[in-house]
Amino acid sequence: MTDTPSKKVVYFKADELKRYTYGEVGLLFCIGKSMVSQIIQAKTRKYKKEIVPSHVAIINGEFIYESTTEVVNVEGTSKTIHSGVRRWLLSDFIKAEQKKETEYAFFPCYVNMKKLEQYVHYPYGRDTIVEFLFKDEAQGDSRGLICSQYANICTNFLDTPCPSPAELFRKIKEIRELK
Repeated sequence: MTDTPSKKVVYFKADELKRYTYGEVGLLFCIGKSMVSQIIQAKTRKYKKEIVPSHVAIINGEFIYESTTEVVNVEGTSKTIHSGVRRWLLSDFIKAEQKKETEYAFFPCYVNMKKLEQYVHYPYGRDTIVEFLFKDEAQGDSRGLICSQYANICTNFLDTPCPSPAELFRKIKEIRELK
């Protein structure tokens, strides 16, 4: 998967997550269909038909790292995955995502493992996301981290304190096109 010659973005559903990501390291962009996802996408797209993600997570082998407000009870288990910056099994994430209409795009890339682990258990940046939703941008001044802020800290793709998932997505696509 890492050495794919195609520069085209491949979008896939939850049932294909393992095929595209298992054992890899990189960014997983989520194109959600919920009302909150659609609001984030509407605020961050540059033109009407642009496909942009509403969430970004980090894949590291059999684990997924993300920052979100959603608490997840993994179906068929007694596991509860709490909100905030978290690490959980990719297999549990796949189970939790099966019923959603979300589409995904995965990009293998370098991830700073020390920073990836350092921020696990930080709270979600609620004040940052509220600032983002009601203003044109967020400054990232928060006691917690939003998903794209966490992903950018761990990958250092953009020189900005609080990029949106769409800004990271555009940057990754730009870098990929240059290769």
